[in-house]
Amino acid sequence: MGRTKGVKMSEEAKFAMRAKREALKDGRDSGFSVVISSLKQLNFEELDKVIALAARLKKEKLGEEELRLIKEKEDIELRLQRLKENGNA
Repeated sequence: MGRTKGVKMSEEAKFAMRAKREALKDGRDSGFSVVISSLKQLNFEELDKVIALAARLKKEKLGEEELRLIKEKEDIELRLQRLKENGNA
């Protein structure tokens, strides 16, 4: 999509082009793009190890999240019980 010579761009078009340039620049510099470029350099054996490690870390994160949610649920139940006791007293 190029510009026609002699046609001025609207402010919205200028803003859109600027935003697109910034997004592309940010994407190049993101941590995710660094990880992707590093993964491309690995052989199959190393990739298998990385995938296994990522799966293990994901399970650990899910376990941590589950424990956090259980604790939060217990806290809410305790508060609810106290409110009921205060309401009946």
